[in-house]
Amino acid sequence: MIWVSERRQSLNYRQHWLGHFCTRLLAMVTLLLPLQSLAATAEKPVFTLYAYHDKPPYFVPESSKYNSAEGIYAAFVRLINDRQSTYLVQLRFKPRVRLEDKLNMGALEGAIIGVNPLWFKDGNELRFLWSGAFMWDKDIVVARNDATFTYTKADDLIGKKLALPRGLYFFGVSQLAAAGKLTVFETNSDLQNLQMVSLGRADATITSVLTYEYFTKSHTTNHALQAFDIPHDKYARRMLFPKSQQAAFEVLAPIIEASLRDPVWLATLATYHYQTSLHP
Repeated sequence: MIWVSERRQSLNYRQHWLGHFCTRLLAMVTLLLPLQSLAATAEKPVFTLYAYHDKPPYFVPESSKYNSAEGIYAAFVRLINDRQSTYLVQLRFKPRVRLEDKLNMGALEGAIIGVNPLWFKDGNELRFLWSGAFMWDKDIVVARNDATFTYTKADDLIGKKLALPRGLYFFGVSQLAAAGKLTVFETNSDLQNLQMVSLGRADATITSVLTYEYFTKSHTTNHALQAFDIPHDKYARRMLFPKSQQAAFEVLAPIIEASLRDPVWLATLATYHYQTSLHP
C-alpha cells in the first residue's frame, strides 16, 4: 500500500511538472510569435505614398493627425499591403507645393497617390512612371438651387465668381481665370467652397462627385445646392512614381493595374458610393 501511494505521488508530481512545463512553453511561444511578426515587418523596407488631396472621402485625417488616416486612399494602402510582402506601404499627407518641390529636385522618396499625368504636365508619360488606374472619378460643377445659369461647358462660367481649392488646375476654367474672364476665390477646402456657394458668396464651385456626395449625405452642407448633370471633367486616379523609384514601381504597379478587377477593392469602393459606370 505504501508502494502504491508513493507511485501515485510520483505520477502526480510528473503530471504536475509536465503541465507546468507545457504552460510555460505555450506562454513563451505566445510571446515569441508577435516578436517574430514584428521582426518580419521591420525587415520590410517602408515605402511611402503621399496624398495631397486633404479631403474626404479620399483622405480623412484622424483627429487632424496626418500620420493616421482613413478614407479611400488608406483603404487602398491596406489592400496593397495585403497583396504583396516586399514593402510595408504607408500613407502620408504632404501639400502639393512641397511634393512638386521634391519632384523638381529629384528628391521624392516615395510616390503620389490619386493623381493624373495631365495634372503634372506629363501627358506623354515620359517624365515619371505612371501606374494604371485604381479608380475613375469626375469633377462636377455645383451651384445654388436658385442659380440663374446652367452648365454644359467651361465658357458657361464666364463672368461668374468661383470658389476653388488653392493651387489646383481645372481644365478650361484655369485658362479663363488667367484671361480675366471669371473670378476665382482660392480657399483651403472643398467644404469651404460649398459653404461659400450655399451662402451666395460665390456662384459655383468645382469638386469631385464623391466629395459632393460625402458632404451632402453627411448633412455638412445644406440642401440649397445642385450639381449640374454634365461633368466638368472625367479622369483616372493613378499613382506617380519618380523614375528613381523603379524598384517599388515594378512591385506595386501590377497590383494597382489589377485593382479594378479585384472584387475586394470594388466592394470597398462601393461603400463610398463609387460609380463603376465611370469606367471606360
